[in-house]
Amino acid sequence: MKNAVQGAARGDPRGAALVAHFEAVASGATRDMPVVNRALRVEAIGFAPMASEAGARGAWPGALITPWSMNLLWLPGATQDSAPCPRPGGKACLRVGNVDFDWIGAHAQDVGAYACCSLFSPMFEFAGQESAAATARAVLAQLRCAEGGGQGGGKAVAPRASRRAFLLRPGAFGSAA
Repeated sequence: MKNAVQGAARGDPRGAALVAHFEAVASGATRDMPVVNRALRVEAIGFAPMASEAGARGAWPGALITPWSMNLLWLPGATQDSAPCPRPGGKACLRVGNVDFDWIGAHAQDVGAYACCSLFSPMFEFAGQESAAATARAVLAQLRCAEGGGQGGGKAVAPRASRRAFLLRPGAFGSAA
């Protein structure tokens, strides 16, 4: 089986803990739910420390693919000036790059506090793991271009753009499939 923790998250035990937690959910509580795309598996993609921005120092945003959803996840940083995650079930507006996202707080044993922001749910538009992972990597690449002040794929991301505007702008994910 391919390693389900991709990118820098391999160096952070929270990435492996996230995958283990959601694999347990996938094999238990959600296994027979009608929203499950059986062509997909749990995979953590692209978790890496964010560029140093006020309030976000040390935060580790990334994407988590499950058979029922794809979410951006925010793992809080270890520094005192890092933006804290909202309490479980609570909401917060946190910025990644130039984009403000509405996040919902959560907590998992062995992971600790994290926040999530839904990108896709359910996941039936994805034929397989490769297309879901490619989409997650494209979203993260666009956000990281915006984070560094760059322009993802030649398209400027407007300051304070909403999640919907960011994801639905023309050319956000390259050519149509």
